[in-house]
Amino acid sequence: MDADQVLNNWEQCLNSGDLQGIVNLYSTDAVLWGTFSKVIRNNHKLIKEYFDGLFKKKQLKVQFNSQYSRSYSDVYIYSGEYEFSFMEDEKVCIPARYTIVVYENNTGEFKIVEHHSSLFPG
Repeated sequence: MDADQVLNNWEQCLNSGDLQGIVNLYSTDAVLWGTFSKVIRNNHKLIKEYFDGLFKKKQLKVQFNSQYSRSYSDVYIYSGEYEFSFMEDEKVCIPARYTIVVYENNTGEFKIVEHHSSLFPG
C-alpha cells in the first residue's frame, strides 16, 4: 500500500463501517482532531472511540472532493474537502475540510500520523 492508497482505504473503511480497519490506518502515536468531536485523540483507544461513535450514524458515508497533495521524503500531506452524509429524519450532508499526514515508517508501512478535520464555516 502506498500513501495515496491510505486515503482510499480510509474512505472505504468509513463507508463500510469497518471500525478496526479504519483504526489500523493510524499509527499508534497518531493525533486525530475529528470533525464531530471536541476531544483531541492521541492514541488508538481514543481514535477507536471516536469512530465507534461516528459509526452509530445511519448510512454514514464520506466522499472526497478536492484534494491537494505534497510529499517530502517519507511524509505525505493531503488537504482538501470532503462531505459526510448520514440519515436522520432525512439525509444530512455536512461539508468539511481536512488535512491528513501520512508517514512511511521504518518498516515501509504507510500510516496516518496526523488528521485534522473541521466543518466549513457557516
